[in-house]
Amino acid sequence: MVKNAEQYAESDKKKKESVEAANQAEGIVHDVESKVSEYESQLPPEEVTKIRDLITKTKEALAKKDQLSGEEIRATTNELQQASLKVFELAYKKV
Repeated sequence: MVKNAEQYAESDKKKKESVEAANQAEGIVHDVESKVSEYESQLPPEEVTKIRDLITKTKEALAKKDQLSGEEIRATTNELQQASLKVFELAYKKV
C-alpha cells in the first residue's frame, strides 16, 4: 500500500498543480472578460482585439488542461494577465 502511494505521489502532485493552475486561469479569464466589457469604449480597438485573442488562447489551453502541465497553463495565463494589466492601466488613467 505504501509502495502504491509512493508510486503515484508524483503523478498526483502534477495533477494537483494542473488543476490548481486551471482553476486560477478560469478566474482570471472571467475577470479579464468582464473588465474588457466594462472598459471597452475606453480602450484602443487593437488592444481589445489582442486581449480577446489571449483570452481565446487561454480558453484553448483550458480545454486541453488534461494534456498540459500546470506550468504550461500558468505560462498562458501569465501572458494574458500581463497584457491585460498594461491595457487596463491605460483605461484607469483615462477615467
